Amino acid sequence: MHTPVLTRWPRPLLFAMLLLGARTGSGQGWTGLAHSNYGGTNNLYINPATLADSRHGFYLNLGAANVNFYNTYLQLELPAPAREFINGNRQIEKEYLKEQLNGDAKFASITGEGRLPSFMLSLGPNQGIAFTNRVRAFVQANNVSENLARLAYNGFDDVNRLGLNQLSTDNNFNFSGGSHHEFALSYGRTLTPNTEHFLKVGGTVKYLVGLGGAFLLNEGTEYHVYDDNSVELRDRKLSYAFTNPDFYDQPNFGAGTPYGSQRLGSGFGFDLGVMYEWRPKYDKYQYHMDGKDWTDPSRNKYRMRVGLALTDVGAIRYGNDQYVRQARIANNGVVKINTDDVDIDDVNDISPTFDRLIGLSEQTTRFTSYLPTTLRLTGDYRLVNHIFAGLMWTQNLLPANTIGQRSLSSLALTPRIEFARAEIATPIMLANNYRKLQLGAMVRLGPLIVGSDNLGGLMGLTTTTGADLYFGLSLAIQKKRHKDKDNDQVSNKLDKCPKVKGSWEYKGCPAPVVPATIAPDAAPDTTTPAPAATPASDTVPAAAPATTPAAAPDKDGDGVPDAEDKCPDTPGTAENGGCPKAN
Repeated sequence: MHTPVLTRWPRPLLFAMLLLGARTGSGQGWTGLAHSNYGGTNNLYINPATLADSRHGFYLNLGAANVNFYNTYLQLELPAPAREFINGNRQIEKEYLKEQLNGDAKFASITGEGRLPSFMLSLGPNQGIAFTNRVRAFVQANNVSENLARLAYNGFDDVNRLGLNQLSTDNNFNFSGGSHHEFALSYGRTLTPNTEHFLKVGGTVKYLVGLGGAFLLNEGTEYHVYDDNSVELRDRKLSYAFTNPDFYDQPNFGAGTPYGSQRLGSGFGFDLGVMYEWRPKYDKYQYHMDGKDWTDPSRNKYRMRVGLALTDVGAIRYGNDQYVRQARIANNGVVKINTDDVDIDDVNDISPTFDRLIGLSEQTTRFTSYLPTTLRLTGDYRLVNHIFAGLMWTQNLLPANTIGQRSLSSLALTPRIEFARAEIATPIMLANNYRKLQLGAMVRLGPLIVGSDNLGGLMGLTTTTGADLYFGLSLAIQKKRHKDKDNDQVSNKLDKCPKVKGSWEYKGCPAPVVPATIAPDAAPDTTTPAPAATPASDTVPAAAPATTPAAAPDKDGDGVPDAEDKCPDTPGTAENGGCPKAN
């Protein structure tokens, strides 16, 4: 007997969806870095307004990635600490996976992304721009009935033993998967000067290249499994679409093919964000330098910060006539299928087989996959010095039957200790659509970022339904306050006398001293009477010897007496009052 595709295909597919894959960061991931003032381009994905008034003059993301999976159906129960399986000493067996049977619909999310080289640049104190690009991938299953999940995992051979040979009517599930490359430009600016109430905004525009996608949407189809050879379908409301993987096997395929005129799909998206900061001691960060008033760009000035962002609004439209297929199953009557007649060995067999056995009401080469539109509300409070507490509410905005990715709603409290070159954060999360309480951790040390939003699933608990990991490497140039070695309000860069206190008027040198004006003596009488005749007998007395006055003290030897020298320890000139001339 031929092995039916319903036995061979759905079971490993669902199993892979539950246990493999990577994470996009749309609903979860990077939470430990979400409030950081030194996250660079990584923070733009949370709220693009962080680009304005950043602590970075320049930030270059060299590379970053994160991986996450979560499900509500299979729980991994290990008989030994997880480290024994991570280091390869023991192998994970199928019996370690336990079904969570509670009658509820099941959910699974496998998502991932690679953040490719990106940068952000400050344009003065009020503006900033950024270019980012990343590859994102996901596989998700929403609202899968427990009966269908068990059928997909266990296969048709055990339907009688497991009690799955019954009519299933609660079937409004959605399987979606896809991958795309995102190129984005961001801009942020401040709307107010450095005042007590500070406001800034930002936005991101995205160009999306679809790398592949698929979905299976059931809007009420009922099914009855009689045994391992027959299935009955009723009231069929089923649609599906996929991109053919043969696209990547075509002749002359190159690295640029997915981005050229023969691409599978493309689209656009955007993010918008606004942030408010309460700065009760804003004047503490003001200073005067080089004849102007400045705000210290190296310091965080807020006591409290609140942000609101709408992210991932947009969609990818797949429309390659050769490699894209979409179809809807006809909605009429009841059909009974013998699983021996189902033979799907390749994606090209899907539509012909369904059309032959069930009937298709429409077929096209177009479908649309939506981005995980999300609303984020963030708050950050500075407790004391470098200690902060952040709060982030992440809310998915897409319905369960949306074609594309849905973010995972969560609520996270994140205490952290933050310095310019080091940071530690420990998010406490009500994660995965508020289903799971979990603890995470993040460490930023120089250019390296490593973290997880689910330490329990990653680091050694023997029972888990998911795991999460993210890491990144970057180069950053921090903004700095003007340096002024002699404290004369003239920056070292412009100070012509860096070791002598001066003024901005004289480029950091002391003001020149103008010598005092000496009044001229009265004009001598040019009329000199002839000397009186001296009797020959008179004796003319000898002239008194001239006396030389003692030299005045001159410690620096510049010819200006110390009593008149304005710079007695530094050689200068008489015209400058004993001080050096300004260059």
